[in-house]
Amino acid sequence: MSTSSLSASPVPEMSARRPALLVAAMVGGVMTAMIVEIMLARRGLMLTGVAQGVTRGGGTQMHAALAWWAITGAAFVAGFAIAAITSRVKWLYFRPLRWVAAAALVLALAMIADLIPPVQADAATRHALATLAALAVAMLMAGFGAFFAVRK
Repeated sequence: MSTSSLSASPVPEMSARRPALLVAAMVGGVMTAMIVEIMLARRGLMLTGVAQGVTRGGGTQMHAALAWWAITGAAFVAGFAIAAITSRVKWLYFRPLRWVAAAALVLALAMIADLIPPVQADAATRHALATLAALAVAMLMAGFGAFFAVRK
């Protein structure tokens, strides 16, 4: 009996885990983008407000670029980091830690979501569409970050 026939190759294991790894990194990137968007809104950089400044030629073009780049950049970095860490660490031994980390994440997101500033009733549709567009771009960027982290 040869030992090579009994040992499993690490390549099929990684290829089987890869879609789940990419999805987890993309979800983490979008969650990070949501947090960044909330923090920017707390500082007065609403996505709808900066979009109006760009279309009217106001002085907020730099604010618009900063808001969009911050959201998509944070999603890219988070997707890359999550994919890089989870692809290189054996999580079997960290099972109890995963539950603690998930509970801490839920509590942190609940506290951050409480910080969302209210939106005027007439601007709710524009705000929802701008946020949806920003999160769609963030999901794409998080996917790119995850792909670059796990490619060979």
